[in-house]
Parts: sequence; C-alpha cells; structure tokens
Amino acid sequence: MDNQKQAFEEELKAENEVFKCPGCGANLTFEPEQEELTCQYCDYHVRLKGTSSQQEFDFFGAEDVKNTWNNEMKILHCQNCGANNVVEKKIISYECPFCGTAQVTDSEELPGLRPQRVLPFSVNKETTIKLYQNWIKRRFFAPKKLKKDIPNAKINGVYLPVWTYDAETFTSYRGRLGKRYTRTVGTGKNRRVVTEIRYFSISGTKHVSFDDIVVSASRKISQGQITQLQPFNTNSSYLYDPRYLSGFSAEHYDISLKEGFNKAKEIAKKRIEQLILARYNYDVVSYLHTNTTYDQVKYKYVLIPVWICSFDYNKKTYRYYVNGETGRLVGSAPVSVGRVLLIVFLVLAVIALIVILFMSFGTTSYYPYP
Repeated sequence: MDNQKQAFEEELKAENEVFKCPGCGANLTFEPEQEELTCQYCDYHVRLKGTSSQQEFDFFGAEDVKNTWNNEMKILHCQNCGANNVVEKKIISYECPFCGTAQVTDSEELPGLRPQRVLPFSVNKETTIKLYQNWIKRRFFAPKKLKKDIPNAKINGVYLPVWTYDAETFTSYRGRLGKRYTRTVGTGKNRRVVTEIRYFSISGTKHVSFDDIVVSASRKISQGQITQLQPFNTNSSYLYDPRYLSGFSAEHYDISLKEGFNKAKEIAKKRIEQLILARYNYDVVSYLHTNTTYDQVKYKYVLIPVWICSFDYNKKTYRYYVNGETGRLVGSAPVSVGRVLLIVFLVLAVIALIVILFMSFGTTSYYPYP
C-alpha cells in the first residue's frame, strides 16, 4: 500500500491527472485549512506543496506567450447568465455558482491563456457558514425574523480570474488649486465676514511604482466587488496547479489582458493624482491635468479564491461574497422597513427637541419696571 501511495503522489505531478483516491477510487477534493487533497470516504489525504515564484510576464510580449491548458480542464457555459466556468474534465453534473441554474453546456474548446498563478483557499466551507450567520446577526436593520431563523445559504467555492499589473510610471502635471480664507467686508450694519478662495498654479513631475494592481478579469464580478473583497495576497500565490481546483470550479476570463490594463491605468491615475495633491496645502481643485507614461509593465494571470453565496428571504434572492483567503464578507441583506422608519422618527424627534429647547432657553425676554 505504501508503494501505491508513493506512486500515486508522483503521478499527481502530471497536468492531466484525474484526482482519484488510490484507496477507494472516490474523487479527491482540496481542503483549504489543511492544504491537502482528501478523500471523504476513507480518510486518505496527501499534502500539497505549492511552488512559489516571483516571475512576472512582459505585458507587451503577452501575445507571444504559449500557455495551453493541456486538456486537463473544460468549460461549462451557463445558458442563463452566460458565465464560463472552468471545471475538471470528469465533471458531468454542475450548477452555476453565479445564478444557481443547472442549464449548462459543455465546450471542449478552452481558448486563451492558462492561469500562471493560483491563490489557494484558506477559509473552508464550514467557516464560511459561520461568517454568514454572524454577519446576519450583526445587521442592525435586518428583520428580527431573519435573525431568529437564518435561512440556509447556497455556497460555492469559485476561483475567480484576475489580472495583476506592475509598472513604473512617470507623470508630468499642471493644475490650479485653491485655498480658502476669510476677510471682513462692509461697514456698520453691513459689516460681515466672507469666505473667498485664493487660487495658485502648480506643475511638476511624479514617479510612482505600482506592484500588483488587481483587476477583475470576469464580467460576472465587478471591479468594485473585487476592490471590496481585497486584500488578496497575490504576491504569495503559487504556480498554477490544477490540484488546487479539486472540489472547486474556476471562472474563465472574458476581459482581455489589454482591456484589463486600461482599467489598471484608471486605478493608477487616481493613485497618482492623490500623491500629487498630497504635496500641496489646498482646499479645492480647479483642475489637474496629468500625462503619464508606463514603463516595465508586467502582468500575472491569477486565480483568486472566493465563496459565492446566496440565500432566499421573502421570495427574493440575496447574494454575498467571502474572500476565500481572509474571510472578508461583502454583500446585501434584507432590511426591516419598520426599523428604518423607527430610526428616522427618533432622529426627527431628537432634532425637534433640540429646536424646542433652543427656542425656550435661547431667547431672553426683558420686562421693564412699571
């Protein structure tokens, strides 16, 4: 049996390996907390040792990269929402993690780049369920009925595709900023203090280095949602290994490398402008024009771990997402209209009370002696 186990572990290195248990033949799945492939039936397990690498890829030479999938995976296309889910070849029954439908069709063709890196799940499904339950309990405006009887959630572990970009940027800029000041104008009864703005011109250059700007490579999850779920420690990701996908699915990218870089430049532009403005003491920005050149642009295609979850309440579906590395949760929950109205009423009541007290004690009446 030991020889069989050793032989099996060596075979796991093959890219097109179908991950079956050597003891009972069942499918092996990746367990995040132990970083192991495990069998749920006979307790067989083998630890995965991810390979770290600092290698980045030249953005401008990306078209020359030959990086095939070696036929170990396939795409299941969702006919309902259009998601392209990458799964192991052996999967024949599947439910889309984005919309929950089983209306998926096989596509043998898996075009485009193969992932270069994978950031494995660290948070398992059981922990995700507890995070969800605690999150519902902490929602101040959530209905009492929901908190008392928390519905079961559909939870799917999905590796989402992202592009990361490194770059050296050099920016020339010019702009006009303003600083507020006060002065006294008028005479007599017309004497008053006014606030004005004194404008001044700025210009200069700024060099900023960027490391791993993370950009969503899937239209099924927005850049805003990825930003909310961050951080993802993509610099600590491993070289792509299909074993980490055992028991999970992966979304194939549908935002191209070049399109992603345009989004990365938008993110970089905002950061550069923040750093430029931090040099000056100002109150208002009249305008700021920048011209940025990008050099030494590198990229990585990384799969990041996200638990995509949903639950039903009062005939409506609510979705939330959990960072599979850190446990950070973002999403929407039902709101009790009664609680919201109560808070609004209390706030208005407090404001009204303050006004009444001010009118009662803030005005002094004078009655002269007869």
